[in-house]
Amino acid sequence: MENEKTYLQNLILNRRIVRNYIDSDKPYPDLSEISKLTIKIPTAGFSRGIEIISVEDKKNIQKLAIFANEKNYLDKGFSKWISNSKAIFLILINEEAYHERYKMMDKENETNSTNWSVPYWYVDAGAAMMNCMLLIDETGLKSGFLGSHNMDIPSIKSLLDIPEEINILGFVTAGIEDSSKMVKKNKIYKKKLVHKEKYEK
Repeated sequence: MENEKTYLQNLILNRRIVRNYIDSDKPYPDLSEISKLTIKIPTAGFSRGIEIISVEDKKNIQKLAIFANEKNYLDKGFSKWISNSKAIFLILINEEAYHERYKMMDKENETNSTNWSVPYWYVDAGAAMMNCMLLIDETGLKSGFLGSHNMDIPSIKSLLDIPEEINILGFVTAGIEDSSKMVKKNKIYKKKLVHKEKYEK
């Protein structure tokens, strides 16, 4: 049919952030391909500065929940999330890879990467994050995202042997949604976000 949505369109339309998972022994899909496909993204100058760690070991997930301050989240009345994840994918940023790439001969006439008005390592990391979330949703699990701004980063790096110079964008989580906690949210945003030809208020 002419107006029928494509598979990708439906996946995007139905995707949403889920922050309440149940702890279940129910078998879940194989997630082994997600990491490889997550970082199949364009990177500025083919710098390849975006990396990923997948964590499925339950003990490490519990430790990551502690380092991500889940207790504070629970104390506010929210449901378990990080600790009930089936997997956590850490999106990593190797900023130095971009600077090294843009020092090379074929990039010597480009804007120096230290002077970019938009740091493209964050752009590329965002693309990887979105890949990861869509790939998780495609398996039938639900995805969520927690930024690294309120985490114990030194402890996370120590646990997972992440080098000091590597930055952590955040956690992309995969889990089974706690349907008893589902809340329908009113669409309170009315700001125009999609424009054509010219910006319209």
